[in-house]
Amino acid sequence: LRKQATKLTDDVLAAVAKSIPPRLLLPAQFAFYQKEASRQGATVIVPFVEFIGRTAASLQRNQLLQFYKPLFKFFLTAFDIARNPELSLSDVEVIEQATLDAFMRFVFKLNENLFKPLFLSFLEWATADVAAVSDSVDEARRQSVAETRLRVFYRALNMLFDKLKSILTPYYAHVLDTTVEVLNRFAVARASIELQEEADRKVIPAPSALWHAVVGSIYQSALHDTTDFWREETFKRVYRPLAHQLPNTKAEGSSEQAHALYVERVSKCLAPAIGQLAAAAGNDALWKMINQEVMLKSRSDVPS
Repeated sequence: LRKQATKLTDDVLAAVAKSIPPRLLLPAQFAFYQKEASRQGATVIVPFVEFIGRTAASLQRNQLLQFYKPLFKFFLTAFDIARNPELSLSDVEVIEQATLDAFMRFVFKLNENLFKPLFLSFLEWATADVAAVSDSVDEARRQSVAETRLRVFYRALNMLFDKLKSILTPYYAHVLDTTVEVLNRFAVARASIELQEEADRKVIPAPSALWHAVVGSIYQSALHDTTDFWREETFKRVYRPLAHQLPNTKAEGSSEQAHALYVERVSKCLAPAIGQLAAAAGNDALWKMINQEVMLKSRSDVPS
């Protein structure tokens, strides 16, 4: 019965999204989300965000010009759900994924004239000082919100690469500074993290979901590079911080679990990114530079 009810509800909401004029439907949706849905858990927020995604996907061009700004503002508000201390981590993750999926349905309707300013505003939102936006968030929550914003942006970026491919690669120039900054947070300059100063070892975090999204974006941008974006200048900014991820063996759990997590993230995420970056560079001198940087890490006394 639950499955039947869910399907019928989906059918009704899909019909509503297509049949009711957006000038009537969207303001009502935004108001309901603000007053009611945003105060609930994932069981309410997820289907409602999907409902708005359907509405956005059904917009005609003239309607899109009218509503793309309020829709974008809504999605940023929904992405900031991590500010709600009453939501569990699992709820935040489910809501984030549903909002990203709905956001993609909206973004893929945009032409380049609308997409570019939205992309830049999205990046500005992701990198903004959260303390300047709101002083009511405590320090721990503020750091969590800041990391969530960056993670959402880079996850969206990777989803856009899946669809737009080489069209998106030039946009990575706007992201490069942030990518290097995030990589440097997790970087270990020595051959292994055990050789770092003790104070530095404590400060360097274990690779997180943000780390995976950022490294994944390097892989994607290199994979779809048909415009020589990863030429010498851009390559030199990234190759060393990227190689410095290799000695970061930090992970939660026992030593065996940490080792397994480390091997998995290197083999599935980091190694493909390094290899694809080298392939995109296509330059023997640059290959020697990244090869040397990687080989220096083999001096580590830690077998992994």
